[in-house]
Amino acid sequence: MDSSGNFQQELVFESILSYLLDSTQAPANVPIELTPSQFIGEILQVHNSTMPDDKKFNWDESTANIDDALEPGNSHTHPYDFDYKNSWETVKSMLIDRLKGYFQVRTRIDGNRYVNSLRFSKTPGADHPDQTVEITINQQSAEVEIDPTSVITRLIPLGATQEDLSDPTKETQTKVRLTIKERGDVYDTIVNQQLENIFGQIVGFQTWDDVTDPAELERLGRDWMARQIVAVNNWKIDTFETDDRTFYVGHRYQFVNDELAVSQLIRVTEKTVDITSPNNITLTIESTQSTLADYQVQSKKIKEELAEAKADLARNKRRTKALVDEVKKLQEENAQLRRDALVREGSGQTVAGGPTEPVNGDWGPVIRHAAALMNVQIDDAGVNLVKAQINLESGGNEKIVGGDDGLSDGRASGLLQYKPGTFNKYALEGHNDIWKGFDQLLAFFNIPNALSQITGLHGWSPSGAPRYSKVPNTEVSGGAKRLQDAARRYLGVRYVWGGAGGARGGDPFSGMDCSSFVSQVYKDLGINIPAYTVSMEPYGHEIPRSQVQAGDMGFYGSHGASYHITLALDNKRMIYEPAPGQSCMEQDIDAYPPTWWVRNDQMAAIVAGD
Repeated sequence: MDSSGNFQQELVFESILSYLLDSTQAPANVPIELTPSQFIGEILQVHNSTMPDDKKFNWDESTANIDDALEPGNSHTHPYDFDYKNSWETVKSMLIDRLKGYFQVRTRIDGNRYVNSLRFSKTPGADHPDQTVEITINQQSAEVEIDPTSVITRLIPLGATQEDLSDPTKETQTKVRLTIKERGDVYDTIVNQQLENIFGQIVGFQTWDDVTDPAELERLGRDWMARQIVAVNNWKIDTFETDDRTFYVGHRYQFVNDELAVSQLIRVTEKTVDITSPNNITLTIESTQSTLADYQVQSKKIKEELAEAKADLARNKRRTKALVDEVKKLQEENAQLRRDALVREGSGQTVAGGPTEPVNGDWGPVIRHAAALMNVQIDDAGVNLVKAQINLESGGNEKIVGGDDGLSDGRASGLLQYKPGTFNKYALEGHNDIWKGFDQLLAFFNIPNALSQITGLHGWSPSGAPRYSKVPNTEVSGGAKRLQDAARRYLGVRYVWGGAGGARGGDPFSGMDCSSFVSQVYKDLGINIPAYTVSMEPYGHEIPRSQVQAGDMGFYGSHGASYHITLALDNKRMIYEPAPGQSCMEQDIDAYPPTWWVRNDQMAAIVAGD
């Protein structure tokens, strides 16, 4: 505590992986032929025999999660040579550095203790091509450093060592390396003119000790030059998380920022959270390597995209001059809010009902309702912007007919003055009446980044591929909405292991764990179930994933030994207390799918009711 009365506490934590630094492997007399899983088993047997319980690793889980197929050959074995290195150095030098896979530590809760295990594979996490880290949406900053320092533009391939027979009079012949000069070439180098034009003349060597044929040596040299890595790309991205956009270490996500790099899947290797603003995170991305062809294609695309971006910027500057002070002020006040106006992926979630016709002449409630149905979060500034565009286009008259701009594609029509072909492109199934303002608003929110395509000051021209073919959300009422409203009351309540809630009693807002949260929501709807996962398993019957609906319980782990639980909001979304240090959150089910599902008949009756 300092003189002003402020109290500060610093906590230092040891990485679970560093436990392997604390044990030493005994040497083996001869190398032992082992599969990767057998090798890890040997390492853990020695480690666990010398470590306290809290630093041990589960032997069965660890060896089951080692991909033996990473070891080439029919037997998938390798002669491992143990020495007096610590366990981590032995694993790193003999397994990870050699096979180039991903080594992970997993921790799960078993009763009142944590169980640690290891995993080694080529693919540490799932791919999420539909979940983007995208400029103007959730990408605050991004850096890609391209390091081309290892480029060779002129290669001298060297083969096996042999005697120099150029002077047969010598009694002792000199040992020399085989080169491609043996083929009668004037030069002993292989030149890549494309690389030399970019990087200049850089000479390097590669040796193939067992090659005695100059033709084979040349083939290997040219193949090496064609596959040469010319650049290493190092990434760092600042972004933020929301309820439906969570980033996991080891998983790959779609990176979209054409001014910086071509769109691609990138793997998260490290995630840093700002403790003062937990939604703001920094992602460190797996380094990628580029061949010459990759380098040239990406360079050309970036140049083209940059030229297009510069042209767009010039056009936008001209448009900006036409903005009135009121709009400028609105943009400045809501710059931070716009960051949160995310367009979510279709989740099949349900939303409350709303108006489809203006309320006392006000289209605002209809705009909000259409946005919710189309998975668009919109604030007051966004609603006012759409209303300004409506007023400019039609004055709020959904039946008005406009001009044809001298073109043959029909006359602008309706609330937002769509041309018929453009409206049909974005119209949703069952909502394709151009004379209904509600249908036009649904079509508007079917446009990617729709709010950025209007100004409220002049006409507009929609662009981009339609987001959906039919409305992604359905309007819910009755029992399903009661369940959703009851569960969402607790969003943000912190996770406390063994905390209050449900059958345990106490104030649920003081903190709950996964099972007491589900028990509390059931209790709020008049259903009493236990507040421990294993005890909750018999309170319903098992159902397949395809039948999941609001109120169903998702269990993690095996029957009779479940260790975690979540609650379905509908067939696509769930809500749960995640883990220590986190709070009650809503998430797509498929982002963290439970092992199996249970339906409670009392809850199902409530959900089915009015």
